[in-house]
Amino acid sequence: MNIFSKFYCRVYQTIMRGFSALIPFRQAKILSNYEEMLKILEENNFDNLMIVTDRGIRSVGLTKALEDFLTDNGISFSVFDETVENPTSKTVEDAVEIYKNNQCQCLIAFGGGSAMDCAKAVGARIVCQNKTLTDMKGLLKVNHKLPFLIAIPTTAGTGSETTATTVITDSNTRHKYPIIDFDLIPNYALLDAKLTLGLPSNITATTGMDALTHAIEAYIGRSTTTSTRRHALTAIKLIFENLETAYNDGNNLQARKRMLKASHKAGIAFTKSYVGYVHAIAHSLGGKYDISHGLANAVILPYVLKKYGKT
Repeated sequence: MNIFSKFYCRVYQTIMRGFSALIPFRQAKILSNYEEMLKILEENNFDNLMIVTDRGIRSVGLTKALEDFLTDNGISFSVFDETVENPTSKTVEDAVEIYKNNQCQCLIAFGGGSAMDCAKAVGARIVCQNKTLTDMKGLLKVNHKLPFLIAIPTTAGTGSETTATTVITDSNTRHKYPIIDFDLIPNYALLDAKLTLGLPSNITATTGMDALTHAIEAYIGRSTTTSTRRHALTAIKLIFENLETAYNDGNNLQARKRMLKASHKAGIAFTKSYVGYVHAIAHSLGGKYDISHGLANAVILPYVLKKYGKT
């Protein structure tokens, strides 16, 4: 990076740091179970929705309880289960077409960060029909209220159920880029640790390291605040105390609950404080080579911290 680019970036960071401290960030309201979700749907007269998930989650039956619950309560739904690990622009456009063709009224993102990223991008395209995803790349380019969105995480890592960000990979160039806008924050997050029980140990590890990276980068970044440091430290403590237990015993509900809380707290922290070089490199690797985001973070984190002088 030449001296002029570096100067521009530092000035931009300084301005954004001051600006972010003044913004009253909206947080997703928390739900605990499907009954609470049903009440919200009924209050808003939603009786036709789309579930955004992936084939792996649906094939092992994780969505069955949700689908049965909606059917039993007279709510129509379509299922888009073609989400991939690093959601692509084509994936999003395919989902948008299903949403429109079935005249859906709202979205439920069910799964890990990929499903939630896909659902957010779908919502953005639905309300910004004259903009491509590339047009919305960067900061505050959506600027439209999304269709009602409920996020139901099945992993404890991304914190996407509370963030203002979605990350998309261009299907043609494989370039991976963020879309950041307050309108991307889900309306509700349904946090049920039972949905994470039995999560494979490798996914438990990589998603847990994703959450840890969020918390660490939010804590040491230039845009940190008293509030974000508090959330970040809570997340770090919970992860160090519970990730190994969740890894070794996937059915330990207490450890799963604490990891889900840690992921959520880390999500709140980095939404306001942002992330740093670890994520910048990890996103590039994910877009180019389709590497698991959490794994990329885990590998890169020690090197970046050493460069920072934090280890």
